[in-house]
Amino acid sequence: MATISQKPVLISGAGIGGTLLARALQSHNIPFQLYERDANRHARAQGYRIRMSDEGLSAIESVLNSEDFTTFKDGTSTTGSGGPYHFDAKTGDRIEHGSTGPPGPPPSKPDTNSAPHAPDAPAPTKPMLSGPTYGTARGWLRDNLLTTIADSIHWDKRASSYSLTESGVVLNFTDSTTSPEGSMLVIADGSQSALAAQLGQGEIRSYDTGARMIHGQTTSKAFRELGTGVFFVRDGSHEAGPLSLITNIRPGGELDDDSVEFGWVFVGGPGSFAPPNEDFSLIGEPAAELSRELTKDWSPKFKGIFEQQNDAQAAFLKMSTAWPRGLPEWKSEARVTVLGDAVHCMTPAGGVGANTALQDAAFLGKLLGERGGWGEDVVAKYEIEMRQYASEKVKASFEAAAKQFSITELGGKKLDP
Repeated sequence: MATISQKPVLISGAGIGGTLLARALQSHNIPFQLYERDANRHARAQGYRIRMSDEGLSAIESVLNSEDFTTFKDGTSTTGSGGPYHFDAKTGDRIEHGSTGPPGPPPSKPDTNSAPHAPDAPAPTKPMLSGPTYGTARGWLRDNLLTTIADSIHWDKRASSYSLTESGVVLNFTDSTTSPEGSMLVIADGSQSALAAQLGQGEIRSYDTGARMIHGQTTSKAFRELGTGVFFVRDGSHEAGPLSLITNIRPGGELDDDSVEFGWVFVGGPGSFAPPNEDFSLIGEPAAELSRELTKDWSPKFKGIFEQQNDAQAAFLKMSTAWPRGLPEWKSEARVTVLGDAVHCMTPAGGVGANTALQDAAFLGKLLGERGGWGEDVVAKYEIEMRQYASEKVKASFEAAAKQFSITELGGKKLDP
């Protein structure tokens, strides 16, 4: 059991991994301080929905009390189980993926008697998630986790480095301030983390696959004609390479509610498209306009998804990944460790990245809870097991994306088949 004088665990990054870890520490009465670079919880869109399965659900259930977990579970929805259904973007016709035979059964029509749902992140042809999958909005999940820890969050604090002391660690921020001394630091601030780069001394890094994405949200009425299930819409006529729309439309009453927005991801392989002026931070109307320009010749069946989108929610994204042949070894530091995208970012194929970040947070929280706080052996135990299960997920995610989007090299290195 933690004591009042115990130094806090410092967490950099208030994404779903960092916030679930904070909740785990709170449940064990271990003090913590959570630092987030965003100005507030609604400073930016939180991206596409999360496909959750046994790993993610078990992680959350192990941290939250029964009442909070019930609240969380009530906010999820079962994903559309049909498909994947493949369509030609120009003609609007159904095609049989990888076959010259006739199309399979048609997509299911909306079932208005089902619980309300909305689409989530893209899935591969063969699912990588075990057990029944559920969908939840990333922003809703984070807000739900933040409810009991608001007093320990520091917004608008971008960490630039950390400094080890004789008895702990201190975070340094870009505004020239520092944190109080903590018992340990957990790096959970994403794939471009300066802290992870410092810890790994160049070994912890993400690789640009060359594939590009635009994430968006569109009113549900634009999806009604499609039915329900997982949809891959492909444009093979684009000179620079194929373009695809991926979405998962689940059955439910929200399809009849014009105020509800469903999510989608527009994807192109390496060299297929780029943002104006190579501005990879493109968000909002410019990102939405780019998606509309690239799909202006598509069938009306799909064009409405881009034309009726909420421009404010559009965001251009690079598709990045950790090294798919296994996470690297780095010199372990007993006072500092890393979780989520900061150490094992993954392609969106299969939706495994978010689940693995939640698994990290629950596992590390469990180890700290068993010790009543920081201990000399906690980081080593965590990293040995995390490296094993995360490496498997990165590999599976990358292989699915490489096959779908013709990715053949990373960081200038040609990959063996």
